[in-house]
Amino acid sequence: MKEEKFDIKLEYNKLKIKLPNFEDLDNEFEISNTNLKDKNFFIRNLRRRVNEKVIFYCRIIEGLLYPNQGNLVGMFEIKSFTEEEKNSLSQIYKKLMQYERESLIIDVNPNEKNDASYINNLWRDWHSFKKELIKITEKMKNSWKLEDKKVKDNYFG
Repeated sequence: MKEEKFDIKLEYNKLKIKLPNFEDLDNEFEISNTNLKDKNFFIRNLRRRVNEKVIFYCRIIEGLLYPNQGNLVGMFEIKSFTEEEKNSLSQIYKKLMQYERESLIIDVNPNEKNDASYINNLWRDWHSFKKELIKITEKMKNSWKLEDKKVKDNYFG
């Protein structure tokens, strides 16, 4: 028996639930770069794929806000953030975590309407998140260009 080729864009466009434009969502969340082959759970798997990026950024911000001795990168990078920037980091972290936990709730009690609502709500907020995430990642990158004054001035005698 020949296996039918699964066309994610075609399946996406067949959905009866209104979602963001396929190409736009795909560009941000790489939904076509997944192993979505089950039509029965298509929208659920879309939500999970979108949520993977939320989780990714939550873990990055978490490493900055709550550095530990095992995470020397986070400990180094957070030193370049001002208190105001740390407060901003905390606010975006809280908003992203709300989405992460909402997805968890939907996993506990699956529902296509809730899957679609999650995707649409995140999409609505994504562009403001993205602006903040760009600032954060630029600051992280630039922290490696700064001299570590504490090490330079310390006496190791």
